[in-house]
Amino acid sequence: MTLPAVDAISAMVAPVVLLTMGVLLSNGLLTVYGSVNDRLRDMTRERIDILTGATGEKLELAAVPAMSRERLKEIRAQLPLILRRHRLTRLAVLTIYVAIGVLGLSIVVIAIAVVGHNETAGRVALGLVLAGTVIVLAGIAVAATSLAKSADAITYAVERAESSLGGLADFAMPHGTADKVRV
Repeated sequence: MTLPAVDAISAMVAPVVLLTMGVLLSNGLLTVYGSVNDRLRDMTRERIDILTGATGEKLELAAVPAMSRERLKEIRAQLPLILRRHRLTRLAVLTIYVAIGVLGLSIVVIAIAVVGHNETAGRVALGLVLAGTVIVLAGIAVAATSLAKSADAITYAVERAESSLGGLADFAMPHGTADKVRV
């Protein structure tokens, strides 16, 4: 005969694994969130720097050099795209945090169900584990959406540079390398 506490620990394994997975996912997403946050701050600072004159005055757009005006257009187009990714990543992290809370609660309810031989608590625990799993999956879906949309800003920057500065075809290729490079 096993002790009720051992049975409770044994019953908690699945939600503990899911909870640990949620923590690992949220940590990875927090790293992404920080990087996106830094990129937003850098681009905002770059915009301010471009529009600030030598003595600190605000420059009119006509006084800004042509290439800097091009960069301002890129920043204006990219900031909303990056901000969207920032919001989606934050939503993914918060969703996974909710899942971690639900899974943590399920562990407590499992202990109550096993130790107290309470069928109702067992059903509640099962519902909490299932809900936590669904919420983790929702967080992963939001994170995947964020990742899928993350290419928009960089694609825009590369395509804009290609169209305004000339494409790769404008650069001479060393002899014998043209057949090795596909554009």
